[in-house]
Amino acid sequence: MPTWRDVPASGAAAAAGREASRWLEVADGVPGGWDDVAPTEAAVIGFHDPGDDLERRARRWSHRLPDHSLGSLAAFAAGLARAEADAWERDEPHIATQAYEDRRFLAGDRIMHWAVPWLDAAGRCYPRHRATAHPARDRLLDIGDHLRPAPDLGVDSGLYEFGEDAFGPLAPIRVDPAGLRSLWSGAMLLDATLVSLMGHTDLAAASSDVSVIDDLSTLYSVSAARWSGLADAHQGSGALWGALAARALRTTLALSSGAGPD
Repeated sequence: MPTWRDVPASGAAAAAGREASRWLEVADGVPGGWDDVAPTEAAVIGFHDPGDDLERRARRWSHRLPDHSLGSLAAFAAGLARAEADAWERDEPHIATQAYEDRRFLAGDRIMHWAVPWLDAAGRCYPRHRATAHPARDRLLDIGDHLRPAPDLGVDSGLYEFGEDAFGPLAPIRVDPAGLRSLWSGAMLLDATLVSLMGHTDLAAASSDVSVIDDLSTLYSVSAARWSGLADAHQGSGALWGALAARALRTTLALSSGAGPD
């Protein structure tokens, strides 16, 4: 595999500049006026707020994040790509490679794992957002294929601690409203999805409705197949989608066993 030493600085600068443009396209593609699950990791995951980590990363580059939304993070990543390009042009490979590595870890640790499912769900559930959300999703997947922040190296790769996957600890499945609302369950449940299943968004009220539990189980099963297909199609971030598929299947089994939302 070629390293930065094998690539002419002008070519590396051009590649980083192209990536900066892609990140800006992602930022421009975030649906606006959102009134459902906000486009932030804290809202999508529900059990984890990465605010301190994001602020630390931004301070390292004297950057100020206006908020922790996908648009702001994509703009920050674009700035890192631009910093890499400029550093190559100035013949400062130490800065260029640092900007590349920081951007790669930002993508893998703080953006890809939740933003791709959020954009996918926003486009699927709300037709008015499809024209912006799905192209932004595809841009992120393309960036992932380039940066390879979470390649699928197999379940026995040794990258994760026992009892963890690419998303974090594999805690017992929670089929309560908070657990199902979290992407950690293996699916992105937006209000439009819940309304189509139940006619309302109160997951707690679904516990006594067998047909709703069956529909939720089917939804998670379909989600697992979608994530598996994504893992096959996008190797650079495949570990994320393989892990999400496994989580969706665990939730499917939990729902099928009769453990509906409490």
